[in-house]
Amino acid sequence: MKNRLFLFIAALFMGIAVNAQSTSDSIAAKYQLLPMPAALSIEKTFPVLGSYQLNTPDGATQNVMITLDPENKGIVWIEGLPQGKIKAYLKSAPATYRIIAQKSETGKQIPEGTLIFDQETNNLNIALGKPFDAANPGAIFNLNPTTDVAATGTNEVKVKSKSSSSKSKSRIVFYTATKAEASATGTSATTVTQQ
Repeated sequence: MKNRLFLFIAALFMGIAVNAQSTSDSIAAKYQLLPMPAALSIEKTFPVLGSYQLNTPDGATQNVMITLDPENKGIVWIEGLPQGKIKAYLKSAPATYRIIAQKSETGKQIPEGTLIFDQETNNLNIALGKPFDAANPGAIFNLNPTTDVAATGTNEVKVKSKSSSSKSKSRIVFYTATKAEASATGTSATTVTQQ
C-alpha cells in the first residue's frame, strides 16, 4: 500500500512537471522578448522644442527658437517672431500650445493665439489674433489661404464676425516655419537638466 501511494505521488509530480514544461513552451512560442525601448528624451517628450526657419515676405529667412521653461515643463518660450519673446502653455500633448494675451519683453501687446507643431512635416504653425479653440485647436489654420510654406512664412487675414448685437473685425497673423535639422545645425537646440 505504501509503495502504491509513493508511486501515485511520484506520477502526480511527474505529470505536473511535464505540464509545466509544455505551458512554458507554448508561452515562448506565442511571445517574443523584445529589447527595452530607449529612454524618453526631452526632444521626444516635447517635439516642439528646437530651432526653426521662418521665411519672411521679402524672401529672407529668420531664425525662430522654442525653448522649455526651466521651472514649468508646461510652458515654452518662442523667440524670433516680430512680436518679440512670447510664452505659450501646453494644452494637448505633445505639440499643441495656447498663446495667451500678453505683453512681450519690449512692451508690445500680443493677442491670444494657437501654436501647433506637425511632427510628420516638421512644420510649426502659429496663429495670433483669435482666441484658442479647445474643441478644435487646428481649425484656425483652415483660414490661412497660403498652403505653400516655402513661399512665405507670414500671412495676415482679416476676419469679420457679426452677431445680433455687435459686429467685430479682427486681424489674424499666421506664421509657418520649418524645423531646422539637428545635423544641419551641429548642436542640440535645447539643453534642459532634469531635477
